[in-house]
Amino acid sequence: MASPGKTSFLPDRFDDVERDLSYVGTHRRQRSSWSVFAPIGIGLGAVIVLVLAGLWFVDRSDDYLTLDASEIPVISGDAPEEESADEPVVLEPEVPEEVVAVTDPTQIDTEGLTLTILNGTSTQGMAARAVERLVAVGWPEATATNADSADVQQSVVAYSEDADKAIALGIAGELDLDADAVVQTTAYPGARVTVVLGADYVDTEST
Repeated sequence: MASPGKTSFLPDRFDDVERDLSYVGTHRRQRSSWSVFAPIGIGLGAVIVLVLAGLWFVDRSDDYLTLDASEIPVISGDAPEEESADEPVVLEPEVPEEVVAVTDPTQIDTEGLTLTILNGTSTQGMAARAVERLVAVGWPEATATNADSADVQQSVVAYSEDADKAIALGIAGELDLDADAVVQTTAYPGARVTVVLGADYVDTEST
């Protein structure tokens, strides 16, 4: 039985090795009471070495870290005279080009020009008589028919392409309609210019 206070080990093959005071098996060596301080000592030593190395590096680099005041650029808030902002440019509103109404259809190429006159009132034959007024001054024969509604109040001269605006203005003038009646729309795809006669239109039969 092992003596109290003395470390005992189970027997193994190291018991057959000749005893040698200069060699102690790792598994039987007693841990020194100072061994718990070994990691702390190693850490403190490493910190000291790093601090000393840093101080040495800063001391050696001091001359390179000093800035020459003459080399520091000075930034002024004022722009150079040659780079100063130009005077603000005031853009004038673009004035749309005035479209002149075609008053003499014989002066333009009317080939391929399609016209439709719609009667938007309850007065019979008003669209056909409007066509006669246009043909008499040189406009091509138009299609005359009734509109979907018979109670249209304001007459309309509709065109879809920008190039036909002058033609629409000329037709409106020939029918004694105001220029405000001329509108650009794609609501009437059946012809390049479509006239919808309303209650404000003065029929030739009543004049």
